[in-house]
Amino acid sequence: MANIGFDLDGVLMRNPFSGHVFPAFHRLMRAAPALRDLDEAAAAAAVTRAVRERWGALMRRGEFAAAYDWDATFHAVAERFGGGVDLPAVEALVREGCALPGVIAALPHARETVAALAAAGHRLVVVTNGYAAYQEPVLDALGLLRYFERVVTPDWAGAAKPQREAFAAAGPLDWFVGDTLVHDVFGARSAGVKAVWLDAALPDALAALPVAARAGRPELAACVAESLAASQYAVFHPEADAASCTPEAVIKDLAELVGVVGP
Repeated sequence: MANIGFDLDGVLMRNPFSGHVFPAFHRLMRAAPALRDLDEAAAAAAVTRAVRERWGALMRRGEFAAAYDWDATFHAVAERFGGGVDLPAVEALVREGCALPGVIAALPHARETVAALAAAGHRLVVVTNGYAAYQEPVLDALGLLRYFERVVTPDWAGAAKPQREAFAAAGPLDWFVGDTLVHDVFGARSAGVKAVWLDAALPDALAALPVAARAGRPELAACVAESLAASQYAVFHPEADAASCTPEAVIKDLAELVGVVGP
C-alpha cells in the first residue's frame, strides 16, 4: 500500500475565500477611516493591493508559513487604513461560507477517488498551505476529512510548501498530488517524493495518451515551461526550474490517479 499526499485547493475542493471570506472582508473594511470616502471599486482595489503587498513582503522575507495567516494579514491591513474595523476570526467567515449554497465544493471525482484509495488500504494525508482553521472545516463540511490520517498545515508544521519540512511533517510519502508546480511538484520532489501534477488544462494531445506515456513527452516539457513562466510563486523560489518542476506523472482528471498509484 502507498502513502499518498494531497494538496487541497484546486485538487480536492473549492474553498470559501473567493466566494465569501474575501468579499466579507471587503465589506467590513468600508468602516476603515481611510476608505470611507472612496467608492466601492476604489476601496476594494486599495484593500486588495494592501493584502497582496503584505503577502508578497512576507514571501520575499522567506516567512512562508506566516504569509498564509489571513487573520494576521486582515488585521494588519485594517490598521494600515486607520483601524476601527470589527473583524471576526477568519475561521468564523470560513464556517459561514461553508453553510452558504454554492460557495464550497468538492472538485470533480474528489470523493470517489479518495474513497477508493482509502478503501484499498492506502494511507492518505493532506499537505496544504492553508491554516487548519481555514481548511479543516471545509473538508469536514464536504465529507472528506474522515479519509485523511493527517492534515498538515503551516501553523501546525511551522513550514509551508515547497519547504521540505512541510512534507516531512506528513510522515512517509510515496506520492504527492497537486496542481501547483512550485508548491506541489517542486516541493514534493525536493523532499524525495514522487509528484503527480493535476493539470486540468492539459492539451488534448497529451490527455489522449495513456497516463504512463505522458511523462517525458516534449509536449509535457512545454506545458511545464508555460505554467512555470506564469506562476506567481516562481519569483519567490528561483531554485524551482523546469527540470525540478517536472512531475513523475501528469493527470488531467483526478479519476486518473488510481491508475498511477495502483488500486
